[in-house]
Amino acid sequence: MIPKYDVPMLIYPSRTDSSARLSVPDCFALFMDIAAPHAAMLGCGTEDLAKQDLFWLTVKSKIKILRRPRMMEDVTVSTWPRKPEETRCIRDYSITKGDETLVLGKTLWAVINIKTGKLNRVDVLYPEGFQTISDIAIEEPFTKFDREFEGEPFGTYTVRSTDIDFGGHMNNIAYIRAFTSLFSAKEWQDLKVSELEIHYKSPCFEGNTLSFEKKQVEDSTHICAKLPDGKIAIFIAMKTRNNAL
Repeated sequence: MIPKYDVPMLIYPSRTDSSARLSVPDCFALFMDIAAPHAAMLGCGTEDLAKQDLFWLTVKSKIKILRRPRMMEDVTVSTWPRKPEETRCIRDYSITKGDETLVLGKTLWAVINIKTGKLNRVDVLYPEGFQTISDIAIEEPFTKFDREFEGEPFGTYTVRSTDIDFGGHMNNIAYIRAFTSLFSAKEWQDLKVSELEIHYKSPCFEGNTLSFEKKQVEDSTHICAKLPDGKIAIFIAMKTRNNAL
């Protein structure tokens, strides 16, 4: 039983952006990818849950960027779960280079029954006697968003076939790629993103058009993507080193 899972990784070119560094969407992707095998080691992976008609559901995810690793740089990607609550659990992440911390992350997860659509208990899925570690990657709570979000429109995105996962919905990481695609390469690099947080609210399907709106809230830019019927698909909170968007 491994409470913390560490994986040495090389930052391959396919995971980098125009700056030749690990892209912001791929920070989230690495964390999602490493969570899957660790959950399987604990007996609560995707295949284990599928036998009970259950499915892991990402509710919220956040990263803090101290330094994005360079192309072909050797790093260690780590993940560890906190003690689960009844229907929610938080999993922490880090990307490190020796003693240097590069990126931190955390994700709030739930488990849904794919037949009933109801939430399932999470705490009973972990192995008996499982011990968590005390490390916490990101201490502060997730952002609270205005549910009646009204902001300045700044872009649209139509969901493509390449955005769809095996569940038939838009993939978690595809939302982040869609958001970043609204900027030119230079604009995105000039932002110098230091924190990015995403909340998943309503599922999206191939052919849906997302309309993005933004507004400034203190030192953070809040963004939402709305479906044609007005439902909010995602919320995003972003902080940049130059406080600009």
